[in-house]
Amino acid sequence: MNIRFVLITEGQSDDGLIRHLENLCLEAGADEVLGIAPDLSRLPNPPGRTLEAKILAVLQYEPNANLFLLHRDADSRNSVLRHEEIRRVIISCGLEQQWVAVVPVQETEAWLLLDENAIRTVANKPNGRTPLNLPRPAQVEDMANPKERLKTALATASELTGRRYQRFVATFSTHRRLLLHRLQVGGPLLLVPAWLAMKNAIEQAIQHLRYDEEPSAEEED
Repeated sequence: MNIRFVLITEGQSDDGLIRHLENLCLEAGADEVLGIAPDLSRLPNPPGRTLEAKILAVLQYEPNANLFLLHRDADSRNSVLRHEEIRRVIISCGLEQQWVAVVPVQETEAWLLLDENAIRTVANKPNGRTPLNLPRPAQVEDMANPKERLKTALATASELTGRRYQRFVATFSTHRRLLLHRLQVGGPLLLVPAWLAMKNAIEQAIQHLRYDEEPSAEEED
């Protein structure tokens, strides 16, 4: 079974999730997977910034996609409202393809705070010993402003001072992208409810797609 999914993100920098989502699809039973996160701003007629507009544009320009992954940060400690919002948009768009909500709590940066080795490596101090005070997986979704916490952790791990410190801090978006590419889809992330919910939803979507591809008894006869 071949999967071609489209990841619709809040920002283009979140396309680093693609490889990890491809791996989750393979783990769920897909034979081949290709994921894309199109830069909709480059289309001849760029859609608006709303999720509905983006979905409708993707339906037009990626008609062969059989799975939609919709990424929106919860922006709170409770993801229920964000999930409901996405479901309403799906109904409004009339989307018939399988879809999965990718909703980090509170922000995507929460997932990046769980790998101390990756943070130190991206900060160019892989053997550093300065305490980073990172949260545990069970605590990370209760933590306010994970983006700011990640900025602080990276800056602290760099052990830089003066102008070199200021230059490092100014390149946070680059460091964030590197951390996203290094994200480990197993281990601590499996203890984070939002990640586990997304993983389970992908497994269910793959199962539905496999079932849809299986020939019926009448077709076999």
